[in-house]
Amino acid sequence: MMELQLQNLVLGFKNKPNVIHDISLTMTSGSIVGIVAPNGTGKTTLLRLILNDLKPQSGKVVLDGQTYGSQKHTLAMHRQMCLFPVQDDLYPDLSGKAHLAYYARLWQNRTKSVKQIINALDMQDYVNQPVRTYSMGMKQRLCFGMVMAANTPIMLLDEFMNGLDTINVARMSQILRGLRAEGKLIITVSHLLNNLQGYADFIYFMRDGKIIKTIDQHEQQPLYIQVAAEEANRLPRMPWQHYPNGMLVLPINNLPGEHFNQLLLGLAAHHIAFKLAPLDLETYFNEFYDAD
Repeated sequence: MMELQLQNLVLGFKNKPNVIHDISLTMTSGSIVGIVAPNGTGKTTLLRLILNDLKPQSGKVVLDGQTYGSQKHTLAMHRQMCLFPVQDDLYPDLSGKAHLAYYARLWQNRTKSVKQIINALDMQDYVNQPVRTYSMGMKQRLCFGMVMAANTPIMLLDEFMNGLDTINVARMSQILRGLRAEGKLIITVSHLLNNLQGYADFIYFMRDGKIIKTIDQHEQQPLYIQVAAEEANRLPRMPWQHYPNGMLVLPINNLPGEHFNQLLLGLAAHHIAFKLAPLDLETYFNEFYDAD
């Protein structure tokens, strides 16, 4: 099993000293990792540190015991990774198919054919046309296909679903699950939080250069009673938490069983609509970043 470790990474700039502040993570093959934070808070910087495009002021990136140092080790690590290309990196006069073939050659992929990728992403109707004729969504699919063509064990996907319609979001989400089943380690940055919650194994929230919340979706998440804030005057006196999305929530983990049952009966008797479920990613996002 491949293991990627980020060990006490620190990076800052003159006008922003704590972009990455002592981040340590261990990620393994066969998993999808989601990084969540508002724009400009270090998510892309973290991916660039993993790729050694930026050098940390302290700390290191370790891949199966190897670190960036000698040119030999750097090349060996880079063969294991591919970063989602930005659309400005595309060649306007080349076809999509030529881009896919180029990435397959560059990473010496001999197991996943360009034709398979074209079919999986439903690009048959336009893949032979020059890229300058593509819409934003078509270019996004091409860029994702280029990462698939590289077929590296580690895939770094930065906002790779921007500009996609719901059909293609669903299609690419399903492809991600297939890549995970093949043993890939996929690290993604995404603002499509409900979608991310549907396929990610681990989700990390960043703030002030640090990881402030970790969600392991294989573990049982704590349950909350969730009620609309306008019902506040009709609720019993309990330690309700007011969330920025207009919800009042009450964690039930430490609530005695009899109090829990009485609360549910009271809500039902007063016809107060409620939900009993873990908090979703949108709710956490609003909690952590509403004042930003």
